[in-house]
Amino acid sequence: MADRADIGPRMEACFEEIRTSRMAGIPILNAALPVKAVGGRSWNGYWLCVLITPWFMNLMALPDKAGDEPVATGTKRMFAFPAGSFEFIAGGEAAIGPFWMCSLFSPVLEFSDQEGAEATAVAALEAIFESGGESDASERDMAAMWRGEVPVQADDAGNDSEDDASEDRAAPGHGSHAPRPVSRRAFLRGGAPAEERS
Repeated sequence: MADRADIGPRMEACFEEIRTSRMAGIPILNAALPVKAVGGRSWNGYWLCVLITPWFMNLMALPDKAGDEPVATGTKRMFAFPAGSFEFIAGGEAAIGPFWMCSLFSPVLEFSDQEGAEATAVAALEAIFESGGESDASERDMAAMWRGEVPVQADDAGNDSEDDASEDRAAPGHGSHAPRPVSRRAFLRGGAPAEERS
C-alpha cells in the first residue's frame, strides 16, 4: 500500500496552482477561502479528506495504489458509508494522480471565513461515518454552519440564552433570516431542502 503521508500538502499545492492558473479571474471564487485539505484518513483502500478551495468543497477519495482503477475522467460510482451511499465522480491531476470526488458545496460563496468552512468540512466527514440517529446538538450545529457560523462548543452548550441568541443572528452577507435547520444527511445530499435550492 502506497504511503500517503504527504498527500494532503501535495493536494493543496496542486489545487493552489490550479487556483492561480486555470481559475484565475473566475468570478465565483471566494477570496476568503484558501486551499486546504481537512481531516485526511485511510478508509477501505483510499485516502479520504474534504478539500476546500475558493470554488468548491469536495469529499476526495484517492486510491492507495495508483493504477489499480483505470477509470475515465467523469465516470460516476457510488461509495457506501455508514450514513448511506453517495455519488462520486472520477478525476485526476498529474501532481496527485487519480481521485474520486463528491461535491458538498459548489460554489462556496456561503462561507464568510475559513474557520466556518473547516468546521463544515469536519462535520461532513463525521456525518458520513454516522450510522445512528442524529442528536439535537448535531442538528443545531449543522444549522449554525449553514448560516456560516462556527458551531457552539461543548463548554457553551449548556447556555441556552447564548444558543438562542446565536440562532437569531444571521451571518454577514447571508440575508436577514436564518434558513430552516438542515440535517447532516440532507447537507450531504445538497445542503438546503430542495425547495430552497435554486
